[in-house]
Amino acid sequence: MASATQFMRHVYAMAVGATAGTTVGVVGWGGAQVIIPSMTHPGSLANFSQLSATGISLSSLSVSALSSGYKFWHDDRVNIPLAMTIGIPAVISARVGSHFAKKLSGDVLALFYNGFSIFLIPTHFWIQQRASARHADTTSIGDSNAKNYTQQMLSMKVTSDMSSDLVSSAATDPLLMQHASYGLVSGIISSLMGVGGLPLTMSYITEATDLPHHYVQGTAVCALIPSILMSAASRMNAIPFQTAGYVALGAMGGGYGGAKVALSLSEDQLRYLYMGSLVIFGGRSAVGAFRNIRQIRRKHR
Repeated sequence: MASATQFMRHVYAMAVGATAGTTVGVVGWGGAQVIIPSMTHPGSLANFSQLSATGISLSSLSVSALSSGYKFWHDDRVNIPLAMTIGIPAVISARVGSHFAKKLSGDVLALFYNGFSIFLIPTHFWIQQRASARHADTTSIGDSNAKNYTQQMLSMKVTSDMSSDLVSSAATDPLLMQHASYGLVSGIISSLMGVGGLPLTMSYITEATDLPHHYVQGTAVCALIPSILMSAASRMNAIPFQTAGYVALGAMGGGYGGAKVALSLSEDQLRYLYMGSLVIFGGRSAVGAFRNIRQIRRKHR
């Protein structure tokens, strides 16, 4: 009986990981919104604390981000210079955010995770609507915009073999300074929310550049891979490795498959699917936030 229960837990963990990985691959985010509730729900086969669930999310979704990011990169849908400019500072701030997260209770972490999602989702939706309107006017030049923006970033000497020049380049170029400053913010948010920085990064790139949505999604995933890995490493003591391993296994396949689906969709289809995910996960976060507030009040009475 015990072995049967353990087997079911492994199957459950892989299913959760596959669902989360597919979600990240298709719409660029939502993996944490699948994993964390699934790993903390009292009635599920895996009833972990918020901190452990966040650790599972970060460790397994780092694998998903790698597999989906590789697929976008392989299909030339990643702006590598931009991803580096955001990703390198994010690694530094992710370590700071993870250290701070260890000092917070599970209820406070859950409230931050749900409450911040509610605050940001209307902003994400508004930005995507603006981008959709811009895209309607420039449909025929989307890939040209992406190539031009990549060349603009490359001209600033931020390439894969020149990462050591990032700080000095950012100090003299306003655009690089803006992207690097955002990277610092995204790293903290990613570490506190369990990869909650992905939709924020997608919204930032959408608003700050003229890149098409496929490039936005691929670049955002690749930009956050370093900070996700750093955040996961900092939570090693809180991660149940056996469960995380099965979740990661499912997430790896789901991430790659989801990215293939995303790349097969049109610009408008992918954008509308992303906005639909904002509505679904936003409503779920609202319910979770009210539940967290009740729990905190109950404990302080």
